[in-house]
Amino acid sequence: MLNPGQQHRSFIVRSKWLLPITCRPLENAWLRVERGLVTGFGVWPPRTVNNIEVIDQGNAIITPGFVNAHTHLEFSSCQKPFATKGGLHEWIHEVVSWKREQHSPSTDAHEKITAAVVSGSRESAACGVVALGEIATNDIAYNEISGRLRLRVFREVLGLDPSSIKSLPPRVASSFRDSQQLSRAGIAVGLSPHAPYSTQWHIGQAAVNAAKNSLGSCKRIRRGDNCLTPLAMHLAESKFEEEFLHKQTGPFRKLFHDLGIWPAHAPALASTADWISLLAKSNRGLIVHGTFLVDNPQAMARIKRHRHTLALVICPRTTRALSGKLPPLAEFKKSGARVCLGTDGRGSNPDLSIRAEAACLIDSGLATPQEALLMITSNGAWALGFEHRTGSIATGRPADFVILKPSVSPSTADKATTAIFDATTAVVSTFRGGHPIAGHFA
Repeated sequence: MLNPGQQHRSFIVRSKWLLPITCRPLENAWLRVERGLVTGFGVWPPRTVNNIEVIDQGNAIITPGFVNAHTHLEFSSCQKPFATKGGLHEWIHEVVSWKREQHSPSTDAHEKITAAVVSGSRESAACGVVALGEIATNDIAYNEISGRLRLRVFREVLGLDPSSIKSLPPRVASSFRDSQQLSRAGIAVGLSPHAPYSTQWHIGQAAVNAAKNSLGSCKRIRRGDNCLTPLAMHLAESKFEEEFLHKQTGPFRKLFHDLGIWPAHAPALASTADWISLLAKSNRGLIVHGTFLVDNPQAMARIKRHRHTLALVICPRTTRALSGKLPPLAEFKKSGARVCLGTDGRGSNPDLSIRAEAACLIDSGLATPQEALLMITSNGAWALGFEHRTGSIATGRPADFVILKPSVSPSTADKATTAIFDATTAVVSTFRGGHPIAGHFA
């Protein structure tokens, strides 16, 4: 865990390969870190050392620290994922039942969720992650546990009960207040209208307004990434989603009836395409999953139109588990919007390895290792609004990087990039701002 009072260590680390993202890969490379910042890098040897400690990592590969753009850390205590064979609606039923059990009077839900988030944070850092987009459904004190990773905490909002933009459900209003409190505590925040099937249109409009108000008030007191308030939303996750949005029938209607949350009056729902346009009105919008978006030409056209303010966040292993297929990455790339990766969480995944998500795409032929590396570094950083802090290695930027040890020393840059996603390649250590947050570093 980082200690705010901890002094920064200055050092030069030498490695077989350095993949900065900001320029071409470098062989037999060095990276200098001073006061938590990158102060230089290049091909060995550096012109001057100035009595700075040199640490030789042999055949290691150094890349920017990885970015997990979407996850639910509250499920990090799950020993195995919930059953996914029945599809999204049946999986949601299991999730809601589990969450209700967690919040029963006989349990300390707040303590359990906090412990799960801490556990997930540590696991993520051990996997090479330095920045993470967390979906928060509870008001836990993220400011007290955020030292390990760069967190963007998206406070979730949803609801089907009768309400209006002027009279929001108490839980939604409370979520907005929680987000403001986290922002005042120095946490980078966002808002997450959950999904079109669970969130009424006016709640989404209120989220956009809250994001804009937060941006304005934040800029008056400070500058930087923390002032950005992105919106994230799960879209087109199920083949039954469109039926429910247009007719309010099908498995989702049965799901909400079985859970006892279907309102007496029909909720005010909106189309997938309209939600995409609404997300684009925020200062940054994240479209999560999008498994069936290609079946909706209007939605894909909106993404292409708003590609400069939207990011597509895909979680390949979760999508495969819930739908039996992988995300339509080829069509997503054609839209021109940035594509990045998330792990979704242990509720649908066996672990929090962002490299395993990327390897899933590489092994299926949907992405090259070079494309996958961009997805889990610079693209993910941009999606979370951290593009000036992390996602690449550049002089003057925070020293966020990961050291990996392949089983065989790569002889070319392409082989080095491929080795990043090899299951036999180990994460040696993860650095945030020049401090090791996971692993071992001599």
